[in-house]
Amino acid sequence: MEAATHPSASQGQSASPRRLDAIACGCLFLVSLLAYLRTMRPTFGWGDSSELITAAYHLGNGHAPGYPTWMLIMHPFSRLPIGDVAFRVNFATALLGALAVALLYLVYRTISGNRIAAFVAALTFAFAATFWDQTTEAEVYTLHVCLAAIIILIVLAWRATGKDRWLFLVSWVIGVSLGNHALTGLMIPAVLYLVWAEKGRVFFTLRRVAACAGLFLLGLSIYAYEPIRAMANPPPHLNNPHNLIEFWAQLTAPGARHSMFDRGLIVALHRALIHTGRLPNEFTLLGCALALFGIGLLWRCDRKLAIFLLLIGLVDVAYSVNFSIFDIYVYYLPLHLVWAAFIAVGAAGVLVLAGRAMSRLQKRLVSPSLGWRYGPAAALLMVLPLMQFTGNLHRADGSQDYGSELFAREVMGMVEPGSLILADWWTIAPMGYLKYIDGERPDLVMFAAPSLHSDEGFIDFAQEDFLRSYPAVYFVEMLTYRMTLLRKKTYMVPQGPVYRVFLDRPPREEVLADLPATPIVKFGDRMGLVKVVASPGELRPGKSLPFTLYWTPLAGYEGRPLQAIFVLESEQGERIWLESNLLGHDLYPLSDWQLGEVLREEHRIYLPDPVPPGEYDLFVRVRERGASKCFPSDHPHADRDPRDYRISGVLVAEAEPVSEQGRVPKMVAMLRP
Repeated sequence: MEAATHPSASQGQSASPRRLDAIACGCLFLVSLLAYLRTMRPTFGWGDSSELITAAYHLGNGHAPGYPTWMLIMHPFSRLPIGDVAFRVNFATALLGALAVALLYLVYRTISGNRIAAFVAALTFAFAATFWDQTTEAEVYTLHVCLAAIIILIVLAWRATGKDRWLFLVSWVIGVSLGNHALTGLMIPAVLYLVWAEKGRVFFTLRRVAACAGLFLLGLSIYAYEPIRAMANPPPHLNNPHNLIEFWAQLTAPGARHSMFDRGLIVALHRALIHTGRLPNEFTLLGCALALFGIGLLWRCDRKLAIFLLLIGLVDVAYSVNFSIFDIYVYYLPLHLVWAAFIAVGAAGVLVLAGRAMSRLQKRLVSPSLGWRYGPAAALLMVLPLMQFTGNLHRADGSQDYGSELFAREVMGMVEPGSLILADWWTIAPMGYLKYIDGERPDLVMFAAPSLHSDEGFIDFAQEDFLRSYPAVYFVEMLTYRMTLLRKKTYMVPQGPVYRVFLDRPPREEVLADLPATPIVKFGDRMGLVKVVASPGELRPGKSLPFTLYWTPLAGYEGRPLQAIFVLESEQGERIWLESNLLGHDLYPLSDWQLGEVLREEHRIYLPDPVPPGEYDLFVRVRERGASKCFPSDHPHADRDPRDYRISGVLVAEAEPVSEQGRVPKMVAMLRP
């Protein structure tokens, strides 16, 4: 294959092959690491990121299936005396990402037989959108790619030497890698195929099979870590199996099984088209053209190796298209790894063709230099990773992303002492980081009840006697949608980033205000707005700004539920916040509301994401619940819908700067924009 598709091996005569490969690996590692540190998130992220950091710091267990291999590797990093805990684990993730790129160079060098092509392919993979994104915060996928690259390298070493020790080693590594992520299991069919294709059925003797199976189970025994550590019940507590039934549930992830193979063949094929169709977004059209060229070359020159790589990619796609989770795009990393391998083969073929063409142009030279023969083509191929870097930099850059930390601090700073917080895992994990690592608000109790995969499970969890055992209950809704179920049993009041849950309506004296029922604006003949109290100060993303309205019924009010709609928007009509709720949040029976009574209604404006700073207008309109039309306002704002009343102006500032002192070491902070 090498003679047919790759530049001559004489390229390495000026320096030892190992030294050249070491230099290439070192360069790739350094360049990738600098890029990853430049775009690394400065703090803990949403969901799995915060949970994994918390578990690694306390040498605990992650969500199912637990990720023991990742925990054991990350725990020492989490204890390093640099930056804060989130930085340390994020840094380790970036470090593993850069190591994965260096290892993939060796994989692509072995497959393509060409250092230049392998360098281009590895750097192209390094800056592919999905992989780059996974290097910016704590996650298990950079370690998975490292281990996948090691598995392929060992399999290729066995293929080259035929020595059983490589098969024994890869069996153990696969077991250990399954302790990091189950995606490794999708590589096993490809490995078995290559062994069968090279040696035939007779190679699978009882001795070899037993040795490989034993070493595989030895590697897989890393899962014994979970029940052992569970005896200490380390944070975040919810993932610790305390008996065999819980341990089995942890390993088999019952919460995710309902999302596996839950759609028909048509949906799976549609997903396959969508996700394979995203390869040009990951590798550009030039990269895809090289990959397709590489598939053709490898199929012609080394069909067994081509099938081995294709099996890794196809089995990955077949599994992923039948798994309905929101972050399924990450599961296509094995496909991306293989696609970059074909890019390496295609790039090697281009170099061979370019070398031949350049040699013909230099017929007068007895021995054209390698630089002349391959230099122009190599320079053109380097355009591919450069395109990847410039095109995906803004997509992967998380260096200024403090959204999860700002959210967690805002929630934990506003809830009452001893509160219960019900939230899905996406939002509860950042609060868990602050509680279990920074030691903030140890009085709070947090449950990921909305993440339960069935409505029945959620209702069983949110029983009245359980909720009444806490002085205050709050509900956070982000990814899961159980608000309707909870609202059937409780009264829910929006308070910025959370909802305050009331099992009973409060006493009337807490809801009604002792104010004259003199409206400053009337909405038809139904409702009057008596007073507006807006808190002074600026509204910043990640912070909430309270305001209070006082309502009174008018002569035409018939006791029916009314709905208030609030909008915060710029003069140009750019809407940045909207809230709709029953008047008074339904904390007072509106059918009993009498003329002359004034109802207090409290609100908080919360902006989760940065918006253009400037002056914005806060408007309100009123309608009967379920009606399509709103009541006209007798004080409409100029150039606005006559149904809208301008409550006040709101000055929106930029997100409050978060000091990186003590959080991000100076050396890394210098890379920030």
